[in-house]
Amino acid sequence: METAHIYVTGGGNPHTRLGSARVLIEQGGQKTPIVFNYKDTTYKRSQIQGMIDAVLQLDGPHHVIFITASPLALQKAEAGGGPNRDLIYDLYRVLSAKGCTHAFDFRVGHGKDINKLLSDHNV
Repeated sequence: METAHIYVTGGGNPHTRLGSARVLIEQGGQKTPIVFNYKDTTYKRSQIQGMIDAVLQLDGPHHVIFITASPLALQKAEAGGGPNRDLIYDLYRVLSAKGCTHAFDFRVGHGKDINKLLSDHNV
């Protein structure tokens, strides 16, 4: 199974509730930069939705490695709690529907490095 690395950062304005996700998908030697825009959201929800939308861009089953600076409260969601568990469950559903396996590479404290990588690829 081919591996896809998906780098994701999220952003959002708490006053307007407009958000975005900056995504870089690396698969098969190809790098695809994408920006997704969302309404009525927060920066963390934008980030998770960006992961979902990135998986939907894949052309088939992959081993997906999500690279982000935020741990996303996955443990809370797996225990049935947390404010974004609905989107986390949607992410798992989309991965399963695509036949993907996945792993998370949380680089807490390295958000600037991920943002620089995204900027270097015009995301």
